[in-house]
Amino acid sequence: MVNQNPHNRSEDLGFPLYMTFCAVIAALSGLNVGWHISVPNMPQQVIIGCTEGTEYFSGLPSCLPMTEFTWGFTVGAFALGGLVGSLATTYLNLWFGRRLNIMISCGWFILGGILSAVSINIGMYSVGRAFVGIGAGMCGSSVAIYVSEISTKKSRGALGSLFELFLNLGILLTQVAGRYMSYPPVWRVLWAIPTIIAAIQLFMLLFLTVECPRRLCADGKADKARDSLRRLRKGADIDNEFQALLDARQREVDSGSKKMSILDIILVKNRTITWNVIIVMVLQASNQIGGIGPMSVYSVGFLSKIFGGDVELATNISLANATANIVATFISVITMHKVGRKGFMMISTLGMTIASVFLVIGSAADDGTQRLAPLSITAAILFTFTYSMGCGVIPWLIAPELIPLVALPPGSALGNASNWLFNFVINTVWPYQDANLGDYSFTVFAAINFLLFLFVVLCMPETTHRDLDQQKHQKSNEIEEAHGSAGSSDGSNNSFSDDTDRKVQKIDHIEDAH
Repeated sequence: MVNQNPHNRSEDLGFPLYMTFCAVIAALSGLNVGWHISVPNMPQQVIIGCTEGTEYFSGLPSCLPMTEFTWGFTVGAFALGGLVGSLATTYLNLWFGRRLNIMISCGWFILGGILSAVSINIGMYSVGRAFVGIGAGMCGSSVAIYVSEISTKKSRGALGSLFELFLNLGILLTQVAGRYMSYPPVWRVLWAIPTIIAAIQLFMLLFLTVECPRRLCADGKADKARDSLRRLRKGADIDNEFQALLDARQREVDSGSKKMSILDIILVKNRTITWNVIIVMVLQASNQIGGIGPMSVYSVGFLSKIFGGDVELATNISLANATANIVATFISVITMHKVGRKGFMMISTLGMTIASVFLVIGSAADDGTQRLAPLSITAAILFTFTYSMGCGVIPWLIAPELIPLVALPPGSALGNASNWLFNFVINTVWPYQDANLGDYSFTVFAAINFLLFLFVVLCMPETTHRDLDQQKHQKSNEIEEAHGSAGSSDGSNNSFSDDTDRKVQKIDHIEDAH
């Protein structure tokens, strides 16, 4: 008999304990990403300056002499690794699944962190940065899919924001730790700490979490999918939710839907899917292209110039920015279900536009007396605060809500590749941009953020209350059409076994809603 208690249905749950635990463990990857993004900021001058000459501690040099632009390349190596890791998830998410892919990314974090911590030259340090970048690119895609696929509809927005919350926490912790550990040879410990965190996360993922039921269903492993869903929704009636997962996967088989590749998306084999991937790519680009890199990776150097060489004040503002990141992300976590994805993106892009303008005014109009320093400080904090409410959070959770399962691995990979490509471009170009535009550097970001605001208003759909397997009714045929050059569906195109324990009647087809 089907449990008719409406208060015990798994679809109506909010935050079951074990599900939330699995999401937190997966999202812990964000802490490593944020740490490695920001860790070069505080000890930069100690590492590259060598003002007192190169000393050796246990065979390791006290510094790695390089120019500002060479340093920019090592920062860019992290982003290039992220680009490679993102594109690799097109295949890795198919071959290994979401959970195992996150574990593999932990391995890259461990390997890259060790190389960076014990580096004896620029090449070794750059390779270490590239390796942790690969891990960051892999987990950026996989964590978003994993958390979305294990979450209930009510919790998906909040739990999907955890990755960015941990990322900002990582940035804050590096700012605090870097303030007290930026001297030789202790600066190397800053690269060892995230290695330990990655090892702990790998252990917990391996022994304490489960794979996504949605992915297991796609692989034809219905029994394992039911067991996984039962653990994630402990104590609730999962029959309807599990049947919906089976039905959605079976419709893909019945309709002849094929898995899509990156080439299929680029060649517009399906207009709806390609357009949604473009939206995901633009939103992922907004995570970097709006100027957050200079406000985090280069913040101390950039802000100290605005404040007339006051490094202490610039350092304090960087810490305030990192704290603002945490507060803003937490606000988005607890209000995501009410404000919505599109609402927060509008607030974010418009806020960053205004903050960029204020930052230019505060720095360019100063006459040497620092009379407009309060405006610059307010602008810097406003920038990071509004960034973290939208552009920092939404891009990491939007792909599974816009892209159907048959195209999710390549679509998510393209979105994350867009993020890391612009991460590399912005962080590599910024030293030249700052050197040539000076006080007017953020005019570029003011224009970019305004264009992003217009794109969000005109093109971004709202996905806050959408089920992952829902599609617009009028476009269901297009989404389910076969893609001639593609192969089997995500994970499998097998029919589900007849011996699957189905305790409920087959539900109606999931209502299509876009």
